[in-house]
Amino acid sequence: MVESSSAPRATPHIPSGGLFSSYAACTINVPASKVFDAILDTPSWPQWNTFVPSATVTKQPQAQEGDSRLAVGTCMTFKVSMTSTVSTISKEVISIIENITPENRVGRICWSLDNSGMLTPSFMIRAERVNEIEDNGDGTCEYRTWETFAGPAARFVKWKYEQTLQERFEDWVRDLKEFVEKDAPVRQT
Repeated sequence: MVESSSAPRATPHIPSGGLFSSYAACTINVPASKVFDAILDTPSWPQWNTFVPSATVTKQPQAQEGDSRLAVGTCMTFKVSMTSTVSTISKEVISIIENITPENRVGRICWSLDNSGMLTPSFMIRAERVNEIEDNGDGTCEYRTWETFAGPAARFVKWKYEQTLQERFEDWVRDLKEFVEKDAPVRQT
């Protein structure tokens, strides 16, 4: 079951929670590391991601050049499928990657709207996406993801796309869950 909400949620760079957020979450029956890796591995996205079926890395930090996995500083262009007939692009930049460790059971991967890449001033619109993967310690994890929108232009996004974005975030969570669980052994409860 997917939990969802459009209430404002704080992000690392939009601590106020902005105007609104699209949020979805679920329990996934695989180790947290498998979910974390699937998100970092953009070449696998066309296999599972109906919301953002294409993420093209346009720039990597020097240490990551030639690697398609996401790293802090990676710039990318998303092909976003809003509906079956409407798609758009979004330019994003990775701002945070916090790995899951025995000491830190919650990993995060965050990206923000690349305002300079979109030629849109950040005072007009800001958006930040958070992916949180929490290791339950039993071979399962909690996956939570949300994007928060702030700035005057966020009012237009809310008016035009709030419901669609909420539905697509729910799709993202279901798609990811199905993808990472498809070859996992069936868990006995």
